[in-house]
Amino acid sequence: MLNSRFEPPPFDAILVLGAAQLLDGSPGPAIERRVRHAVACYRDGMALRLVMVGGCTATAVPEAETMASVARAAGIPAEAIHCELESTRTLENAARCREMMVAEGWRQALLVTDSFHMPRALYTFRAFGLEVNPAPVAAPRTAATLAAVVRETVARICYLWWVRRYLTETR
Repeated sequence: MLNSRFEPPPFDAILVLGAAQLLDGSPGPAIERRVRHAVACYRDGMALRLVMVGGCTATAVPEAETMASVARAAGIPAEAIHCELESTRTLENAARCREMMVAEGWRQALLVTDSFHMPRALYTFRAFGLEVNPAPVAAPRTAATLAAVVRETVARICYLWWVRRYLTETR
């Protein structure tokens, strides 16, 4: 651990954004790499808790539950893992995480997601008033990643409008 037992960790939580599972409910490659990165941050003493973020998308099991099982298999104690089980897109991730952070009294979080998704995630979480710092995960150069990068380019533009609209309608 980077921090001695007398120093508080720099963040209240590590927020790990969800990704699709495989059709059989097992973790997909994005879940594996994001959770692996978050576990390393946890072990480095960046926070005392991991928050797995994501509801049901590809299967009937919430992404957060699948991610929590990967973290437990990596040796993270169950009491250090929190799950947000409802959100299914980045906008909802930010809204639900804001609710959780306010309720728990957490002020700062480390945000874990793939590097190509990080700009949109940071924009969204900060627009919701959350103090988050990026901990991007490198994604392999594959056709699927290239498709995700293209999708992100469009999504970033759309989110400039969607986030403002959401925040205006919910206040």
